[in-house]
Amino acid sequence: MRVAVTGASGYVGGKILRAFQAQGHEALAWSRRPCPGSWTPFDLKADPRTLPWEQVDALVHTAYDFAPRDWDDIVASNVKPSIALLRAASEAGVRRLVFISSISSFEGTRSNYGRAKLMIEEAALSLGAAVVRPGLVWGDQPGGVMGALQMLVEKLPLIPYLQGRGGLAQFLVHEDDLSRAVVTLAENLPAGGGSVHEATHPNPVPLLQILKEIARRSKLTRYYLPIPWQVALCGLKTLEALGINPLFRSDSLIGLVHRVPSLRATGSPQAVGYRPFRS
Repeated sequence: MRVAVTGASGYVGGKILRAFQAQGHEALAWSRRPCPGSWTPFDLKADPRTLPWEQVDALVHTAYDFAPRDWDDIVASNVKPSIALLRAASEAGVRRLVFISSISSFEGTRSNYGRAKLMIEEAALSLGAAVVRPGLVWGDQPGGVMGALQMLVEKLPLIPYLQGRGGLAQFLVHEDDLSRAVVTLAENLPAGGGSVHEATHPNPVPLLQILKEIARRSKLTRYYLPIPWQVALCGLKTLEALGINPLFRSDSLIGLVHRVPSLRATGSPQAVGYRPFRS
């Protein structure tokens, strides 16, 4: 297949792009920043009808602009452009659509990120797309939330960690397992599509255990200071109000605290397994 991957210069998008290449597909990188191989400049705010759809058999949409913080700006910068992109692909005859959502996307989610993804999911499913909800994505050099946690462990000998119900346990997925799941779905999309897949190991891991495992992998001795999550949230919101961009966004913290209670969507694609965090 010729597979266009939006956000291919990002962490998750880049991993997915390389996974398609490894399986012999022609992977087309659509991103703001140049990528090796077949690259097409792509911006969510641009008119998606001008994209070279005649070259595309499948679309995997991973692009997301994290810069906006206000809800209306998030809708304008992410929700509406993503829906327009998926519709343009469908109207152009692209029948294999995969939308990379988030484990934070569920009814009742409190994070703006989860709310935005949920709105895009609705449109994606109506177009017959496969929706993938990854847990926190980890690997040797992770990005996103796990990348921020790893940077925290590497920089600070005394690591503040959030206290909350259940140890703020999180669902996790290895980058290679997620990429394999996306490739498998794109290759085997059923007629009509419209499926939701939670790409994650089924057992959540407490936040403190995640931090300790990152330190162990990096061969670092670290000490841990418990902080109520409400205090941390107040501090992050204060920094953001002052125009300071902290290492960790307040909306990401809300997503960690108020995560999906349990996994309820379709199981993993055939022959795809999700390894535990310590493997």
